[in-house]
Amino acid sequence: MIHVYYGDGKGKTTAAVGAAVRAAGHSVPVIFCQFLQDGLAGEIGMLEKMPGVYVLLQEHYFPEGMKLTEEEIHIMENDCNALIRRGVRTMSMVLKAQPRKVMVAENRKQKFGVVKQPTITPDVTGMFVFDGLLDALEQNLVEREEIMHILLTLPPHIEVVITGRNPSLEFMALADYVTYMEKDRHPKDDGLMPRMGIEK
Repeated sequence: MIHVYYGDGKGKTTAAVGAAVRAAGHSVPVIFCQFLQDGLAGEIGMLEKMPGVYVLLQEHYFPEGMKLTEEEIHIMENDCNALIRRGVRTMSMVLKAQPRKVMVAENRKQKFGVVKQPTITPDVTGMFVFDGLLDALEQNLVEREEIMHILLTLPPHIEVVITGRNPSLEFMALADYVTYMEKDRHPKDDGLMPRMGIEK
């Protein structure tokens, strides 16, 4: 299923991280791709430490609001599209290795006489988080047709979480969950910069 968290309010990435943590807590592999960010936000450091969560970031970062040259725009386009492809390749490799990992873990339990708990099988086999993808799409930094192809040809039981500000109608139509984050008030309206540990 596809989740879309969008709007101008705080909480889009927070919701996506929460979904990733919940999935990882059930041993569901998570590929967390973050677009248009510097990779320094607190959640990235924590996600990178979690077993089964694979964090992928862009190679280059240009601050929001910065006037980009044509060459820099081209770099961003290459980065965003490469990030999508790396995410898909990583998920493919992880899913191939998953049955063997489960078997090895079960064998280890039996070998060392660990009391076997009843196995709870999750309803999904993997999760993609594309944090900020809608913003990259809005800026024409990602090949829309490729994204649509990926979403329409997902393997069974793969969950996808997409965040950003302004989803197109085609993304809204594809989504199974749509959550709008509406801003009522935000400190940045008063000129306050993002605070480490809260907004970053």
